[in-house]
Amino acid sequence: MIVSNHALIREALCLILSLDGLEVSGASGSEQEVLVAARAANTEVAVVDLDPPGRHGLRTVRLLVKELPAIATVALSAQQTPGVLRGALAAGARGFASRDDAPNELAETVRRVARGDLVIHPATAMAALAAIENPLSAREREVLRLAGQGLPCREIAARLFLSKGTVRNYLSDAIRKMECTNRLQAARRAEEEGWL
Repeated sequence: MIVSNHALIREALCLILSLDGLEVSGASGSEQEVLVAARAANTEVAVVDLDPPGRHGLRTVRLLVKELPAIATVALSAQQTPGVLRGALAAGARGFASRDDAPNELAETVRRVARGDLVIHPATAMAALAAIENPLSAREREVLRLAGQGLPCREIAARLFLSKGTVRNYLSDAIRKMECTNRLQAARRAEEEGWL
């Protein structure tokens, strides 16, 4: 089964996998449709598109893992960052594939996951292994997460029950540790690394 918000991606993946000899049982664009369609088609593997970035794709992976644990889930993403990989694995995906993969590579990932293997896009796995350890403290992560949402220091301070000066100090420390030039760049890098 193919799960994506984008009709073009759904249809293209159905065609690509069918041409490679896999039986595509259906395609779904919403979480509400996923469970019903997966149960009706006796689905073995669900390929879940995580793009555009956000929580929808990961929510769908978690939903499938919780409600239909016999279905193996492959997360598909254009972003091959350690953070995206960690998020997919934490959600319960048994495979992680790149949108840049050749069609036969995606089909092989689906086959291997159906056999019970854990399959991770090689370049993404290497990037995750090479990623440096999270240098941020728990409080720096909280402050940076809110800063990444565009909140001013005053609002971050109010939400976390801190002074504005303390918030600025946490942001300065996080920016310095991550070798960035501003708080939005630091928040973006921390998200990509999977540190937030």
